[in-house]
Amino acid sequence: MYFTEFPTVHIGFLRVDLSNVLDLHAFDSLSGISLQKKLQHVPATQPHLDQSIVTVTFEVPGNAKEESLNVFIQNLLWEKNVRNKDDHCMEVIRLKGLVSIKDKPQQVIVQGVHELYDLEETPVSWKDDTERTNRLVFIGRNLDKDILKQLFIATVTEREKQWTTHIKEDRVCP
Repeated sequence: MYFTEFPTVHIGFLRVDLSNVLDLHAFDSLSGISLQKKLQHVPATQPHLDQSIVTVTFEVPGNAKEESLNVFIQNLLWEKNVRNKDDHCMEVIRLKGLVSIKDKPQQVIVQGVHELYDLEETPVSWKDDTERTNRLVFIGRNLDKDILKQLFIATVTEREKQWTTHIKEDRVCP
C-alpha cells in the first residue's frame, strides 16, 4: 500500500503521526548532500527513552585512509575493546555518517548496526575549494564523545598509536 499522506496511528494512549516516522529517506545514498544537511541538525548529545542509550555526534576535518577507517570501526563494532573514562566498554548500537577517504573524490556514507557496517560512495564529489569534513553519529551505551572524537582524529591524522590508551585488546567487552 502506498500513502501520499501518512495517517495517524493510535498505539494505546499515544497518537503517532506516521509522517514523523516513515518516508524520511534516512538511508538514501543518492544524495550525500542531503545526508550532510541532516547530520548537521542532529544534537551533539541526545537522550533516548532508555536512559542508558545516548547519541553522540562530532565533526572532524581531514581525510582518512580507508584501511585506518576500517580499523577504527572494527575496534568499536567487532572487537568491542574501546573503553570510556570509567573503564566501561563502549557499546555502539548504530553508527552513521559522512566521511572523506583519501584518494576518493566522492563523499562516502558510513552506516553500521551492531556488528555490521558498510562504506558506500555517493555520487557527490567533494568541492575542491572546501575543506573536507567528516560528520559522525553514534548511538549506544557508555559512549564518551571526547574519546570517540580523539580516536577518530588519530585515525585521520594517522596516529593510531594513540588508541592504546582507550583500546584494551586483552579485555574484550562481552
